[in-house]
Amino acid sequence: MRKRSCAMVKKVIFTDLDGTLLDENYRCDKALELIKLIKKLNVPIVFVSAKTRFEQEVFRRMIGVDDPFVVEDGSAIYLPKNYFGKRVGVERDGYEVLIFGVEREAIIRHLLSLKDRYYIKSYAFMSVEEVAEVTGLSLEMAELAKRREFSETIVEADEEVMEHLRKFFNVQIGGKFIHVYGKGADKGKAVRLLTKLYRDLYGEVVTIGIGNSYTDIPMLKEVDIPALVKNRDGWIDVDFEVYKAEGVATEGWVEVVKRFVLS
Repeated sequence: MRKRSCAMVKKVIFTDLDGTLLDENYRCDKALELIKLIKKLNVPIVFVSAKTRFEQEVFRRMIGVDDPFVVEDGSAIYLPKNYFGKRVGVERDGYEVLIFGVEREAIIRHLLSLKDRYYIKSYAFMSVEEVAEVTGLSLEMAELAKRREFSETIVEADEEVMEHLRKFFNVQIGGKFIHVYGKGADKGKAVRLLTKLYRDLYGEVVTIGIGNSYTDIPMLKEVDIPALVKNRDGWIDVDFEVYKAEGVATEGWVEVVKRFVLS
C-alpha cells in the first residue's frame, strides 16, 4: 500500500459495485448517510464495475452521484460533459466517452461460431427472465444487464469455449460469472487515466480503491490506498499490500471510507 499524506489534498474513491458498495440484494442502504457526507466534502465517487452503463445510471440516480463511471470491467469511461473543464473522448448519448474495449458484437460472433459444438450459457442467449433467475435481479434490472455494449457475461460454458475466447479477449472470473471483454481494456487502465485527469485538474490527489473480486485487482494496483471488502467466504488472494476490511460488502465499504476518507 503506497503511503501518501491525506491532509489537505483531494481524495477520490474508485469503487466496485456488486459485493462491494452493493450487498447481495443490490442495495447500499447502510452507506447512504455516509455517501451524503462524502458528497458534502466534494469527494468524487467513481463507479468501476462490470455493470453496464444502463445499470449504473440507475444507481447513480438512486445515490445521487454525478461523477465519471467505468463500465463493463474497464471497457469504457463515461463522463458528464465538461466534467474536467475540457472535452475528453467522443460524444455519445449525452456523455463524453473514452472506449478501450471492443463492441459486444465481436464477442457474440465468436460465441455463435462455437455454439453448435459446445455448451454455452451466456446473457446473449438467455431471456430476461433467465438472467433475473440466475442473478437475483429484478426483471427491469436484468433487462439493463443484458444491454451490454462492450462485453459478454458467461454463466456456464465448456472449457473449450474459454480456451478459444482467451486467444482474442480478456476472460476473467468475476464475483459470480465469467466476464469476457476486449484485451485493450481493464479497470486499471481506466483508473490510471482518470487519476491523471483528476491530478491535472486538482494537483495533489489521493486515490482510494475498493473492491472484492479478481477483476478489481488491476484497479487496486493503480490507487494509493487499495482496499478489499470481505466476501462471505473471506477475501480474495492478492500478492500486494492491501487493506482488508472486516465487513462484508456494504459494511466493509463503509469501514474503508471512514478509515481512509474521513480520517
